[in-house]
Amino acid sequence: MARPPAGSTRLVTAEFPIDATITAQALRHALMCERRVWLDAHADSALRDPPAPEALRLYALGSQHEAAIHAATVPEIEPVAIASWEEGVAVTRDLMRRGVAGILGACLEARTPLDLTDTVYTLRGRVDRLVRVWHDGEAVYSPVEIKQRNHPEDADWLQLDLYVWLLSLIQGTPPPAELWLGADELGRPRWRLAHDYDEDRLMAAALRAGHLLTSAPEPPVRIEPHCATCHWLASCQGVARRERRIDLLYGVSRTTRANLEAAGIRHLEDVVARSPEALQAIKGIGPKTAPRIRANAQAWLENRPVWLDALPAVCRQPGWMFDLETWEVRGRTVPWCMGWCDGDGQTLIALVAPVQLPETLALPDGQTVILAPDSDAAWEVFAQAVSEDHRPIFHWSGYDAAILRGSAPAHVTAQLMPRLHDLNATLKRVISLPLKSTSIKPVSTHLGFAWPGYQDWFAAYLDYRHWLETGSLEALARACLYQRADVQSMALVWRWLVDHAPPGPP
Repeated sequence: MARPPAGSTRLVTAEFPIDATITAQALRHALMCERRVWLDAHADSALRDPPAPEALRLYALGSQHEAAIHAATVPEIEPVAIASWEEGVAVTRDLMRRGVAGILGACLEARTPLDLTDTVYTLRGRVDRLVRVWHDGEAVYSPVEIKQRNHPEDADWLQLDLYVWLLSLIQGTPPPAELWLGADELGRPRWRLAHDYDEDRLMAAALRAGHLLTSAPEPPVRIEPHCATCHWLASCQGVARRERRIDLLYGVSRTTRANLEAAGIRHLEDVVARSPEALQAIKGIGPKTAPRIRANAQAWLENRPVWLDALPAVCRQPGWMFDLETWEVRGRTVPWCMGWCDGDGQTLIALVAPVQLPETLALPDGQTVILAPDSDAAWEVFAQAVSEDHRPIFHWSGYDAAILRGSAPAHVTAQLMPRLHDLNATLKRVISLPLKSTSIKPVSTHLGFAWPGYQDWFAAYLDYRHWLETGSLEALARACLYQRADVQSMALVWRWLVDHAPPGPP
């Protein structure tokens, strides 16, 4: 491998699995979920879920952001290929000895005992960026962690603690470090936050992670929002169902769950055994939420829907199902695509395209798409399509109504707003399903909808952008299949509600 001159910044590139005892990622995970660290070390990896679309999206966006920050702040980047983690560690040490200006993707590692046992741990971390700086009269390498978000997390500081500690073993002194957050209009980091090194914090976290990796018993299941991107979600959900844990309950915060457990309510049957009035005595549970929590516990125990209220009359009549996808245009959130269908699933789609006037396009799968020059025109197309009647326009969550108010022409907003009805809000009010979420995908799948194609809005957006750049109708068909599935799944949920709702007021 040729060695470039010492004045440029190096990018260490590699594709290989990191099989270390304690990694920076394991330390981060241990702050959120000790069970994940334990499962990664002890469970059968074949039982892991496939990567969640949201996890892949976040990883891709983070990688793109990091690359953009490097491009905006480093005048010259020269790749240095490596074939293994061990070679990456050796190359990093060599580049540091040679005093290069910076190293991107530096591989750091040390082996050390963490306690009084005979166990020797390997601690590893791959640093977004090492920068050669002057500190206390000498040249040292300072680590930089780069994140797309604008607010720091505790795990960011812990990760930098690890990098500083590893570098102190090499350099003889703890170097300064920075956390770079967000990006400004020139692509540079919006915030550069100085790191306050805390070795006690690092050692406590490393001991905790080491215990999980070696001798700790299996931690209990905790289903939290961040679990949506974890590859052990299905496994943990299976345990929670077998143990009938209150982690399954929909809409119960971590604090309220702790209050339930403090009151001796740890399993679903404990919830059902209490009356709504008794549940209201627990802090965080009010007169409106108590019946819903109890009904959700009953739904899980009996594996059936539990009705709470009558379906309103507006939902018993035929209507339009409506959904949209958005992007940012000059600081405004506007639709790039919107779809609607009747109760039988007959679907139309309008999307923003490089056209002068609205025109119709037939996709290879037979879907009709109306191309509009901008989002205002797309709103006009939709408003005209549903103007022949006054049927309700069902949508899922308040997002669609908010985008209508914020992006549609005033006369379109006045025409459509009175007809909008949030079907998701109605479902949560009238029925409880044995589900942890009331998003359209889990609800419709539970009720029998077979989702075609992918279930990730970002994948649809990427296919749409691919069509804009290349004209690929196959890519556009995939994006529109996602939009069509969104409204057709809502139609299935609406029909199910009408068919199964108990008799109520007209």
